[in-house]
Amino acid sequence: MRDHAWLALRIQSAVRIGITIALFVMNMTVFPPRDHVALVYTIMWCYAGVNLLLMTARWARMTPIGAALGPVVLDLAVITTVLMLSGGFPEDTSNYITLFDDLYFLVPILAAFQLYPYVTAFAGVVSVAIYITAAVAAAPAPDWVYLITHAAFIAMVSLCCVLFSDVQRSRVSTIADLVRQRSVLLGRVITLEEDERRKISEVLHDGALQSVLAAKLDAEEISEAGPREDISGCLARLEGALADAARQLRSSVTELHPDQVELAGLERATRSLFEEGAARGGFEVEISCRSTGPTPVDELLYRAASEFLSNIVKHARADRVVVRLDVTAERARLEVVDDGTGIPPGQLAARAAEGHIGVSSQRVRVEGMGGRFTLKDAQPRGTAAIIELPVPPTDGSQCRSGAGGR
Repeated sequence: MRDHAWLALRIQSAVRIGITIALFVMNMTVFPPRDHVALVYTIMWCYAGVNLLLMTARWARMTPIGAALGPVVLDLAVITTVLMLSGGFPEDTSNYITLFDDLYFLVPILAAFQLYPYVTAFAGVVSVAIYITAAVAAAPAPDWVYLITHAAFIAMVSLCCVLFSDVQRSRVSTIADLVRQRSVLLGRVITLEEDERRKISEVLHDGALQSVLAAKLDAEEISEAGPREDISGCLARLEGALADAARQLRSSVTELHPDQVELAGLERATRSLFEEGAARGGFEVEISCRSTGPTPVDELLYRAASEFLSNIVKHARADRVVVRLDVTAERARLEVVDDGTGIPPGQLAARAAEGHIGVSSQRVRVEGMGGRFTLKDAQPRGTAAIIELPVPPTDGSQCRSGAGGR
């Protein structure tokens, strides 16, 4: 709005300069003022000079309201002064043509450029009031029919300008909101990409990398062993470490594969995800599923389940996790409950400030699709994460199963 205010001020000033020059030419040739001719033209040229300054200068301290309201006051002051000095209020209008009192029509029109409806309304009301007041104070008394008719037309033009200004301001505000939302979404996308890279790094560091390092130590021990030294134990550990690294890498690739849900289905992918997570985290897991088939929200549910599982493995120290997935023709519901340590107050905000926005990003995605994200304490201890989403109708079948692991 500040940028628009400066642009509108320059356009208004250019229009005022053009109008001033046109009036000067017309009054010099066709409709010269009756009184104070030199003073009237001096005011007109000073007015054009002020507008030239407004059009070319940049006033750092001028606010958008000041840029909208200041020129309105200047317009009214100049028009009224010139009108009174030039004798522009005729007693008999039968053979009268005026240009100066018609300028009151331009005040609300020019004010509408700034997209502040209340400033435009102020310009219209004050224009009508000043026009009538100046006409009444003039001598001789004006033609009242002409005066009231003129004032009514100024009021109608002002009303149209207010409505136009309000519509245009609404459009500019909508565009500004879209630009702001685009910037926010772009920032979130960048943050999510960084979070995904951090997550991959943590998965590889905490899993397969440790097994590879252990295998490296066993390989070094084997290479340093003597000819007659028994290395069967080292070989067994080396084989186990490499097998464990391969299993962890396979699990990570499966979890991070973008088509995992599409290839295996939501129920199977979720089951595999939590069973492997239970093996890593050392807890029991129970999974129940009722699904109507592939839906547009399957990928979102799977990513949210993966984020919940990652937090459980890293932070919860849980003994048991219950996963309930319920997808119907109209709604989907995912509930993950653990009996771990829970989430201390303020921890999510603190971790988000540190750049760990996994849970926050899931909340944004869910609420962005019209769903509801709930994170609360479970009883008697632990955390319950619940996602509810609307689902478009799809064809499918239902399944229900349970699994346990240690």
